[in-house]
Amino acid sequence: MPTWLVYGFRWPRRAINIHVILHNLEDCAVGWLMAPDTSAELMDNFQTLYPDQIKSLPDLQFIEQYDPDDEATSEQPYAYVCEQIHEIRLGADVDDFKNRGIPSESWNALVGLRNELAPGEKIGWYIVVNGDVERWVPPVDDEEKEAEEMESNASSQPTVIEMENSRAKPEHVGDQEEVKKGGFKKWLGKVKKVRSFRDLKSDLAVRPSKASPLAAEDQPVPSPKRVAELQDDKSDIAKSTKHTSI
Repeated sequence: MPTWLVYGFRWPRRAINIHVILHNLEDCAVGWLMAPDTSAELMDNFQTLYPDQIKSLPDLQFIEQYDPDDEATSEQPYAYVCEQIHEIRLGADVDDFKNRGIPSESWNALVGLRNELAPGEKIGWYIVVNGDVERWVPPVDDEEKEAEEMESNASSQPTVIEMENSRAKPEHVGDQEEVKKGGFKKWLGKVKKVRSFRDLKSDLAVRPSKASPLAAEDQPVPSPKRVAELQDDKSDIAKSTKHTSI
């Protein structure tokens, strides 16, 4: 469990959150400034915003206090912005570190940075204890993994419009030509059947049957002379038949 003697000031968590949002620091973990990506992005941001102060603070670091047994607290109320950091192994005389003093240039730069980040906070020596510097991160829940897999599968599935378009289009050009040919043949066969039926009806209308009135009207009428001859023949046949019977 590391224990440090640090010189600097406390940066309230609320002020950290406001700073990160205002400057759009996307890689910053507001609740843990000791994370490598967070520290790097904050230092780059400080060099842009406060170049004169950062130039005079070459050893500036961020330190967090943390108790792994405290499960009721998600994050500590503040982090430490430190100009000096000394790790205490077994014990140390605090006066020894205090008597070393702080260069005036570093002091002025630290005061200026404090006024920008945490106005009113005290600059001084602090003892900070951290029970887990690399803070264990819990694994992703199985439900979250399943949700991510479902999202990836859904993005890879074809849409309804794509499926409908694929069904509407024939797979091969040859199949499309066969469909056209088959449809034309069926249409041509229907036309032939209709014409054959119409031709048959017209033939029957032109050639009437013997029993029809039209056939009797169309037969030629015999002349009066021919009618008289037929009647004489009829009477002769009747006489001969009569004599034969007697």
